Amino acid sequence: MKLYIANCSKNEHLFTYCLPEVLRPFSHHIRAGGQIEIPGEPAAIDAIIKQHELYGMQPFDKVHKGFGGLCYRLDKPISVEAIRSGFTQTEQEMIDKSLEARKITAAAQDQIFASKAQEMGVKVNSGIEFEVTEEKKNQGDNDPKFEQTISVVHEGVTPKKAARGKR
Repeated sequence: MKLYIANCSKNEHLFTYCLPEVLRPFSHHIRAGGQIEIPGEPAAIDAIIKQHELYGMQPFDKVHKGFGGLCYRLDKPISVEAIRSGFTQTEQEMIDKSLEARKITAAAQDQIFASKAQEMGVKVNSGIEFEVTEEKKNQGDNDPKFEQTISVVHEGVTPKKAARGKR
């Protein structure tokens, strides 16, 4: 029997396991997007799987949104498509989480500005707008850059288009 283990993350993984009745641990490096093969008896393979299921290792067909770890398959190598789907799902979840974090940060910042304005007796007419832009690393960097604008709109207030100066 053979156990194939794939790394669906973007980091190298040191896969360490113990076999029943063997005192020393075994370890293998699994590069990002790579997989290893571990031959063994069914009892030994089952023991390896049980050791790592506690830490999130899953059967390759159960890879779901947000998965970014190790997956396994018995007797057949894991397809490149399955590994790639783990990569892209993880990447998309990180993008979604970062967008949500930026929205929460903008709303919190708006709340701070509004409370400070109220303390000073100033009326707040509208929410704030945050612009996030990725800058060039150097002169030769012509890759597309990330740009996003997040607006915090208050209820009952129509947002104004802000005039922007050149930087």
